[in-house]
Amino acid sequence: MKVLCIESTPKPLERSYGRRMIKAFVEEYKKNNPEDTVDMLNLYENHYPPLSSEDIEEALNEGRGRMVEEAEKFKSYDKYIIGAPMWNLGIPSALKSYIDHIVVSGVTFRYNKVGIPTGLLKNKSIFYIGTRGGYYPFPVSLFAHDISYVKFILKFIGIKKFKEFLLDGIDQSPERTARRFEKTLERVRSHARRF
Repeated sequence: MKVLCIESTPKPLERSYGRRMIKAFVEEYKKNNPEDTVDMLNLYENHYPPLSSEDIEEALNEGRGRMVEEAEKFKSYDKYIIGAPMWNLGIPSALKSYIDHIVVSGVTFRYNKVGIPTGLLKNKSIFYIGTRGGYYPFPVSLFAHDISYVKFILKFIGIKKFKEFLLDGIDQSPERTARRFEKTLERVRSHARRF
Protein backbone atom coordinates (compact mmCIF):
# COMPACT_ATOMS: atom_id res chain seq x y z
CA MET A 1 0.00 0.00 0.00
CA LYS A 2 1.00 3.60 -0.58
CA VAL A 3 0.65 6.01 2.32
CA LEU A 4 0.91 9.81 2.20
CA CYS A 5 1.79 11.61 5.43
CA ILE A 6 1.00 15.33 5.36
CA GLU A 7 2.55 17.63 7.97
CA SER A 8 1.14 21.13 8.25
CA THR A 9 3.03 22.94 10.97
CA PRO A 10 6.04 25.23 10.53
CA LYS A 11 7.45 24.33 13.96
CA PRO A 12 10.63 22.24 14.13
CA LEU A 13 10.28 18.66 15.37
CA GLU A 14 11.73 19.30 18.83
CA ARG A 15 9.22 22.10 19.52
CA SER A 16 6.13 20.47 18.03
CA TYR A 17 3.99 17.93 19.85
CA GLY A 18 2.13 17.33 16.60
CA ARG A 19 5.24 16.52 14.57
CA ARG A 20 6.56 14.22 17.30
CA MET A 21 3.23 12.37 17.34
CA ILE A 22 3.37 12.03 13.55
CA LYS A 23 6.93 10.72 13.76
CA ALA A 24 5.92 8.12 16.37
CA PHE A 25 2.86 7.13 14.32
CA VAL A 26 4.84 6.72 11.08
CA GLU A 27 7.66 4.78 12.74
CA GLU A 28 5.20 2.37 14.36
CA TYR A 29 3.20 2.04 11.14
CA LYS A 30 6.35 1.20 9.14
CA LYS A 31 7.43 -1.32 11.76
CA ASN A 32 4.09 -3.13 11.43
CA ASN A 33 3.74 -2.69 7.65
CA PRO A 34 7.27 -3.00 6.23
CA GLU A 35 5.98 -3.66 2.70
CA ASP A 36 4.09 -0.34 2.57
CA THR A 37 5.59 2.87 1.20
CA VAL A 38 5.18 6.04 3.28
CA ASP A 39 5.84 9.35 1.52
CA MET A 40 6.23 12.49 3.64
CA LEU A 41 4.85 15.86 2.54
CA ASN A 42 5.67 18.89 4.69
CA LEU A 43 3.46 21.74 3.51
CA TYR A 44 5.90 24.35 4.80
CA GLU A 45 8.78 22.88 2.81
CA ASN A 46 6.62 22.21 -0.28
CA HIS A 47 4.66 25.39 -0.84
CA TYR A 48 1.15 25.31 -2.30
CA PRO A 49 0.21 28.93 -3.06
CA PRO A 50 -3.39 30.09 -3.10
CA LEU A 51 -5.11 29.10 -6.33
CA SER A 52 -4.91 31.56 -9.19
CA SER A 53 -7.48 32.09 -11.92
CA GLU A 54 -5.06 30.32 -14.30
CA ASP A 55 -4.94 27.26 -12.01
CA ILE A 56 -8.72 27.04 -11.96
CA GLU A 57 -9.12 27.63 -15.71
CA GLU A 58 -6.56 24.94 -16.56
CA ALA A 59 -8.20 22.41 -14.25
CA LEU A 60 -11.82 23.08 -15.18
CA ASN A 61 -11.58 23.86 -18.88
CA GLU A 62 -8.50 21.99 -20.02
CA GLY A 63 -8.26 19.11 -17.52
CA ARG A 64 -4.60 19.81 -16.84
CA GLY A 65 -2.31 21.97 -14.71
CA ARG A 66 -1.03 21.85 -11.17
CA MET A 67 -4.44 21.20 -9.57
CA VAL A 68 -5.05 18.14 -11.73
CA GLU A 69 -1.48 16.89 -11.20
CA GLU A 70 -1.73 17.24 -7.42
CA ALA A 71 -5.20 15.68 -7.31
CA GLU A 72 -4.02 12.70 -9.38
CA LYS A 73 -0.98 12.30 -7.14
CA PHE A 74 -3.17 12.44 -4.01
CA LYS A 75 -5.61 9.96 -5.54
CA SER A 76 -2.79 7.44 -6.14
CA TYR A 77 -2.41 6.76 -2.39
CA ASP A 78 -4.35 4.19 -0.38
CA LYS A 79 -4.01 5.74 3.07
CA TYR A 80 -3.33 9.20 4.43
CA ILE A 81 -1.92 10.54 7.68
CA ILE A 82 -2.60 14.22 8.28
CA GLY A 83 -1.13 16.22 11.14
CA ALA A 84 -2.30 19.75 11.86
CA PRO A 85 -2.65 22.21 14.71
CA MET A 86 -5.84 24.18 15.17
CA TRP A 87 -5.18 27.83 14.41
CA ASN A 88 -7.86 30.46 14.93
CA LEU A 89 -10.53 27.74 15.21
CA GLY A 90 -9.56 26.26 11.83
CA ILE A 91 -6.68 24.63 10.01
CA PRO A 92 -3.39 26.25 8.92
CA SER A 93 -3.64 28.11 5.63
CA ALA A 94 -0.97 25.79 4.15
CA LEU A 95 -3.28 22.79 4.64
CA LYS A 96 -6.29 24.68 3.29
CA SER A 97 -4.33 25.67 0.19
CA TYR A 98 -3.22 22.06 -0.33
CA ILE A 99 -6.82 20.86 -0.02
CA ASP A 100 -7.83 23.45 -2.64
CA HIS A 101 -5.27 21.87 -4.98
CA ILE A 102 -6.63 18.31 -4.58
CA VAL A 103 -10.40 18.82 -4.58
CA VAL A 104 -10.83 18.82 -8.35
CA SER A 105 -13.96 18.03 -10.35
CA GLY A 106 -13.40 15.01 -12.57
CA VAL A 107 -10.46 13.76 -10.50
CA THR A 108 -11.41 13.50 -6.82
CA PHE A 109 -15.15 14.16 -7.21
CA ARG A 110 -17.67 14.50 -10.02
CA TYR A 111 -21.14 15.88 -10.53
CA ASN A 112 -23.84 13.29 -11.16
CA LYS A 113 -26.59 13.68 -13.78
CA VAL A 114 -28.60 16.06 -11.61
CA GLY A 115 -25.59 18.12 -10.54
CA ILE A 116 -24.99 16.66 -7.09
CA PRO A 117 -21.29 16.18 -6.26
CA THR A 118 -20.11 12.61 -5.62
CA GLY A 119 -16.73 11.63 -4.19
CA LEU A 120 -14.48 9.44 -6.34
CA LEU A 121 -11.96 8.27 -3.73
CA LYS A 122 -13.33 4.99 -2.43
CA ASN A 123 -11.78 2.43 -0.07
CA LYS A 124 -9.24 4.88 1.33
CA SER A 125 -8.46 5.70 4.96
CA ILE A 126 -7.37 8.78 6.88
CA PHE A 127 -5.75 9.11 10.28
CA TYR A 128 -5.79 12.70 11.53
CA ILE A 129 -3.48 13.87 14.32
CA GLY A 130 -4.62 17.20 15.69
CA THR A 131 -3.31 19.57 18.34
CA ARG A 132 -4.99 22.45 20.12
CA GLY A 133 -3.66 25.00 22.57
CA GLY A 134 -6.78 25.00 24.72
CA TYR A 135 -9.72 22.82 25.64
CA TYR A 136 -12.94 23.06 23.64
CA PRO A 137 -15.76 21.29 25.49
CA PHE A 138 -19.37 21.63 24.37
CA PRO A 139 -20.73 24.18 23.49
CA VAL A 140 -17.40 25.90 22.66
CA SER A 141 -16.57 22.83 20.53
CA LEU A 142 -19.14 24.06 18.02
CA PHE A 143 -16.70 26.82 17.08
CA ALA A 144 -13.72 24.51 16.49
CA HIS A 145 -13.68 23.80 12.76
CA ASP A 146 -10.32 22.08 12.33
CA ILE A 147 -11.18 18.39 12.48
CA SER A 148 -14.79 18.84 11.36
CA TYR A 149 -13.74 20.70 8.20
CA VAL A 150 -11.05 18.19 7.23
CA LYS A 151 -13.41 15.28 7.93
CA PHE A 152 -16.19 16.85 5.85
CA ILE A 153 -14.06 17.85 2.84
CA LEU A 154 -12.45 14.40 2.68
CA LYS A 155 -15.86 12.76 2.92
CA PHE A 156 -16.93 15.07 0.08
CA ILE A 157 -14.26 13.50 -2.15
CA GLY A 158 -15.27 10.00 -1.05
CA ILE A 159 -13.01 9.14 1.91
CA LYS A 160 -15.30 7.87 4.64
CA LYS A 161 -12.83 5.96 6.84
CA PHE A 162 -11.67 8.76 9.14
CA LYS A 163 -10.01 8.22 12.52
CA GLU A 164 -8.59 10.99 14.65
CA PHE A 165 -6.38 11.59 17.64
CA LEU A 166 -6.47 14.94 19.38
CA LEU A 167 -4.00 16.36 21.89
CA ASP A 168 -5.59 19.46 23.38
CA GLY A 169 -4.71 21.84 26.19
CA ILE A 170 -1.09 22.17 25.07
CA ASP A 171 -0.89 25.89 25.92
CA GLN A 172 -3.45 25.78 28.72
CA SER A 173 -1.62 23.02 30.66
CA PRO A 174 1.95 22.88 29.32
CA GLU A 175 3.40 21.08 32.36
CA ARG A 176 0.69 18.44 32.30
CA THR A 177 1.12 17.95 28.54
CA ALA A 178 4.90 17.50 28.89
CA ARG A 179 4.52 15.16 31.88
CA ARG A 180 2.03 12.88 30.11
CA PHE A 181 3.50 13.06 26.61
CA GLU A 182 5.19 9.64 26.74
CA LYS A 183 1.78 8.07 27.45
CA THR A 184 0.34 10.14 24.61
CA LEU A 185 2.96 8.75 22.22
CA GLU A 186 2.11 5.20 23.28
CA ARG A 187 -1.56 5.85 22.49
CA VAL A 188 -0.53 7.22 19.08
CA ARG A 189 1.58 4.10 18.43
CA SER A 190 -1.38 1.94 19.39
CA HIS A 191 -3.50 3.69 16.75
CA ALA A 192 -0.72 3.19 14.18
CA ARG A 193 -0.73 -0.56 14.80
CA ARG A 194 -4.43 -0.69 13.86
CA PHE A 195 -4.29 1.68 10.86
